[in-house]
Amino acid sequence: MLPALRVVAVLHALSFLVQPIMAGFFLSGQDQAIDMHATNAMILATLCLVMTILAFPVWRRGLVPRAVFTTAAGLLVAEMVQMIAGFGHLMWLHIPLGVIMMGGIATFMPLVMRPQPRPAAAGPLAAVPAAEAGE
Repeated sequence: MLPALRVVAVLHALSFLVQPIMAGFFLSGQDQAIDMHATNAMILATLCLVMTILAFPVWRRGLVPRAVFTTAAGLLVAEMVQMIAGFGHLMWLHIPLGVIMMGGIATFMPLVMRPQPRPAAAGPLAAVPAAEAGE
């Protein structure tokens, strides 16, 4: 499940990077870019939902730190607020929240991509150091 989480995280990050480019096209006078921006926002939120769902069992199995799940969940909430602000033309909230979300993604990506140690085997000898287990 960790490989799937990593793939979705990369797709999410790439989709997120496209958002300010499309906003820039709109501000440059290409009116159709706003529709592409809105459509990509829906794709982005869907990817974030999948990413959050995948992050939960991966975290519970000890393959990633808890921050992977909490950051994904926080990004999901922020993206919902972001879409409401965008569709409501609340640019005073929409633009700074986008910058904050970029920081969240920059925090999230190294956590999910970093190789993680394998979880310890469950059982009565799991807590006993190897040297003591043989004695």
